[in-house]
Amino acid sequence: MRRTVFAVLLFGLLIAWITAGPAAADNGPCGKDFPARLECWQGALDDGALVTVTLNEPLDFEAGHQIPRDLKNLQVRVPAGVHTGQGGTALLILAGHRLVARDASIDGLSQGTLNALGDCNAVCGQLRKSLTGAQLIGKDVGVADLDTHTFTVGEHKSSDYLLLLLIALTAVLFLLLLGLLLAVRRSRAPALAAAGAAGAAEVGPEVRSEETTARLRPVPPAPAPPPSPGRRVGPRTGPSRTALVRTALRPQGYVELDQVLYRAVWAEPDRTPPDPGGQVEVTDAHEPDSDVLYAYPPAARHHARGGS
Repeated sequence: MRRTVFAVLLFGLLIAWITAGPAAADNGPCGKDFPARLECWQGALDDGALVTVTLNEPLDFEAGHQIPRDLKNLQVRVPAGVHTGQGGTALLILAGHRLVARDASIDGLSQGTLNALGDCNAVCGQLRKSLTGAQLIGKDVGVADLDTHTFTVGEHKSSDYLLLLLIALTAVLFLLLLGLLLAVRRSRAPALAAAGAAGAAEVGPEVRSEETTARLRPVPPAPAPPPSPGRRVGPRTGPSRTALVRTALRPQGYVELDQVLYRAVWAEPDRTPPDPGGQVEVTDAHEPDSDVLYAYPPAARHHARGGS
């Protein structure tokens, strides 16, 4: 995994280094005549990149072709001991950035080249005759010394553009690295889980059995409240009579009244009903169709109005 991360970073830095370099043009891919060179470089110039052209040999000029005027991103360099030729001189005039060695030879423009270029700028006006690089630099027409040049405005703009691109590439590489780190962490999670299982196996069957028993042992339910010995039926109504308890009134049983057994319900849930053989006071139920009597303690005998 470390080798993969290192390879991704190295690949990203290589892309950033290749992209960060200014666009350069040499004599090989673009041909040797003036219009072919301009057509070859035009795409990069339209994209706003700084195109650097080094004239290592004279460049021919052919009239009759349309010459672009907006070449502000073109930088032309004339090294020492080089003759520019008619095309090289024209290219130097049209370029936005001109760097000339002091002992370079800048060929003067012929009348045909002057007619093809049309309106002349300050550099064009000085090159109606051949000059050395030192003479042209001394004219103070926007031509810099190649040997002492370190920085130009155009290169600064291009560097800003490439700096933004480099920052974007760095952000992409950071996201890739973050994704790899997350993938490594996720791949380690199953291994840690397996290690935990192996550690649990080393603890011993007795400990695991006790833990399992403790987890599976059910919790006993809370004890249910004892059943009420009676049922609340409200205040006593109607006349009451004395009856003999024959079965336990918990809460319903049988009482004997006039040698007849009747079903009765204990009507004092807060008190303990008498055992079989004891006496209770009974009244008729509140419901008119009910044949169940209500039983009360004999000591709390009450008679309703009109009762005996």
